[in-house]
Amino acid sequence: MKFIAAGTHDFKKIIETNSLYIDKTLFVKELIDDTSDVICFPRPRRFGKTLNMSMLDYYFNIEYKDNPNIKDLFKGLNISKEEDRYLREMNKYPVISLSFRGLKTNTYQEFIDEYKKIIYKLYLKFNYLLTSDKVSEPNKKIFEDYYNMKTNNLSSAISDLMLMLKEHYNKEVIVLLDEYDAPILNGYLKGYYDEIITFIKQIFVTTFKDNNDLKKGIITGISRISKENMFSDANNIIVYNMTDNMYSNYFGFTESEVKEVLKEYNLENTFQDVKKWYDGYLFNKTTIYNPWSILNYLKYKELKPYWVKTGGVDLLKNLIYNLNNKLEILNSFEKLLETGTIEHINLDVNLDLSNLEGDKDNIYTLFMLSGYLTPMEYVGNLKDVTLRIPNLEIKENLENIVIDWFKTGPLRNYDFTRFLISHDLENFKSSFKNIVEESFSYYDVPNNHDGENFYHAFTLGLLRSSQSNFEITSNRESGYGRYDLMLKPINSKYAYIIEFKLLRDNDFDKTIEDGFKQIEDNHYDVTLKDYDVTKMVIAFKGKKVKIETRN
Repeated sequence: MKFIAAGTHDFKKIIETNSLYIDKTLFVKELIDDTSDVICFPRPRRFGKTLNMSMLDYYFNIEYKDNPNIKDLFKGLNISKEEDRYLREMNKYPVISLSFRGLKTNTYQEFIDEYKKIIYKLYLKFNYLLTSDKVSEPNKKIFEDYYNMKTNNLSSAISDLMLMLKEHYNKEVIVLLDEYDAPILNGYLKGYYDEIITFIKQIFVTTFKDNNDLKKGIITGISRISKENMFSDANNIIVYNMTDNMYSNYFGFTESEVKEVLKEYNLENTFQDVKKWYDGYLFNKTTIYNPWSILNYLKYKELKPYWVKTGGVDLLKNLIYNLNNKLEILNSFEKLLETGTIEHINLDVNLDLSNLEGDKDNIYTLFMLSGYLTPMEYVGNLKDVTLRIPNLEIKENLENIVIDWFKTGPLRNYDFTRFLISHDLENFKSSFKNIVEESFSYYDVPNNHDGENFYHAFTLGLLRSSQSNFEITSNRESGYGRYDLMLKPINSKYAYIIEFKLLRDNDFDKTIEDGFKQIEDNHYDVTLKDYDVTKMVIAFKGKKVKIETRN
């Protein structure tokens, strides 16, 4: 049984240690057949992007040409069984491989300082060019300037190195750029988005646009950033998104691959549970499992969240916590958690973060690109798409995002759970009113049926951290109708039926009486006979709210 090398991104190390490797080497064949000059693969984090880039480096890099150990890495793998024309491409080209994953800094100047370190290490790796009799003296001087950081022309550092490599080897260069958008997403969070976009755009233009020294460019990231025509300025970049058919099976594990490894590790009888926890992604028409979670499950043999604990959620949290229209987003987000789906989303896979905050479609597109949502079915047209939560692992994480919002945001001083468990209704009512007054703008809450949905979703969010104390259900049939919210206690005797009512005829008392009549006439409490039941009506108009309770 092979060792599980979860977290190892070095293809050579995985093969040489005889660790489990799900064979993705036909990725090489597809790339050779693809006539595109530059290809970008947006995929969620921990879906095998970096390992694939490492594999490509070992396959194409001319520096390994005379190293038989490198050629042995591919023996028995799928690419080794292909035609000779593919094998002749092995170790044939100079390769520049670099990652922007670590370029996450608090300021733009800190980013520049860290980028300089990356360029220094890159030039250090190729310092043999300084003694090459094929590299021109002027270019050697340029090399020394980069090596000693005596130049401010940082955006041309990669393209200048490509020129020297082509001089030395007389062959065009393959560029592997991993996690290109990590500093862009971080720049958005830290407040220097425009500066970082401008800089990365300059790198793209000098490196990938009409560059005669380029053989092929491979770029990975989470998203395709479209700000200021970043990709169109380097107009030869072809993007294969998760919604595209080509390359759909090279990032993440397919169902057949998962079944095979479960059998290898004597876990085939757990397939259905594994499917519930880690499956659910739809890349075009291909069912994909989260590879990080699968590997960790094989290693620890315990069904629990793995992928969601690896970070990468800061941007998504920022969208939920800090938007001007956060209560509207919270409303739709609670519906997503309640039903597992969100409908009528127009996907825009060419993401522009500068327009993100005001556009629900962009927000949920980013959730999809980040691996937290997936299309319900094959997406041919990106308009009017239904997205769903892919699996149990993701559902748990999305719930925690909402819980954290209430714990760390303006609600942190209100212990609603304690008030309900102890049946301290007066403190519950006053706390609820206070947080409505602090958090709601009058214009947040529609004065129609959507307003009831709004309060409903908001209250669900308040109570989501109470799930260890109450079984919380909403919009379910009971008696002769459908209640709004029901809280059935797990470790106490107090149960609650909650009804939301938009103020009618400017009369709170009459509106509240109508709410209690609806609860009683429909016998919503029929399933709560063994508990001490409190009926609660929350009547509102905008941020004006009145709460009454009855036993």
